[in-house]
Amino acid sequence: MRYTFAKGAEVLFTVGDTVIDGRRCYGLTIDGKTTGMVGMLYPLHDVYRSYTDPRTHLPVRAVRSVQEQSYRDYKVDNFDRRSRQDSTIVTRENGKQVVLPKQVCDLVSLGYAMRVKLSKETIARGTILFFPIYFNADYIPFSVRCLGEEVIKTNFGKRRCYKFVPCIQKGDLFKENDAITLWFAADGAYEPLRIEFKLFLGSMVCELVAMRR
Repeated sequence: MRYTFAKGAEVLFTVGDTVIDGRRCYGLTIDGKTTGMVGMLYPLHDVYRSYTDPRTHLPVRAVRSVQEQSYRDYKVDNFDRRSRQDSTIVTRENGKQVVLPKQVCDLVSLGYAMRVKLSKETIARGTILFFPIYFNADYIPFSVRCLGEEVIKTNFGKRRCYKFVPCIQKGDLFKENDAITLWFAADGAYEPLRIEFKLFLGSMVCELVAMRR
C-alpha cells in the first residue's frame, strides 16, 4: 500500500484448511501493518480472520483483532445459517444477536466471494454484483458495478482485468461516490491486482506484489 509515492503498509492474505466446532472450513486471514516512516509515526497491526464453509464460501466465524497505537480491540462474530431458512443469525462475543440476509459476508470473505462469483458468472460493462456485508457491528448492503475490461501493468506483466467501482456514500474521507476502484484479473484465478482509493488529498494504491500457491 502506498500513498502518492511513499510506501505505507504491507498486507498479507493467506488461505488454509482448518476445523471450527467440528466443521471443516477454509481459514482466510488478512494481516496488515504499517511500515517505514508511517509505521514509526503511526504503528498499526490489524488482523482479520474469516472461517468459511467450503461449499458456499460464506463465513461461519469472523475475528477482528486491532492494534492501533495504544488502542486494542478484539471481536468475534459467529454466523448461524441453519436455524432459519431465510436469514442468518450473527452472535457477537458479548452475546448480542442480529438477524441478517442469508448470503451475508464478512470483510475477509468478501474478496474471495467476488473471485468465486467472477469465475461462475458472465461479467460485462454495467454488471452489478451484490454482496451484503456485516463488519464491526454494521450491516452494509455493498455492491460493485463493472466499468468494463482494462489492461494494466502489474508485477506479473500486463494483465487483462475487470474494473469495478463500489457503490458507496460520499463522506468526509472520500471525495466522490466512485472513490474506490478495483481491478480483478479477468483470467486465471481472478486475483485482485489493484485497488485505488481517491482521497481529498491525493490517492492511496494497493497493488499485489507476490503470490504463492
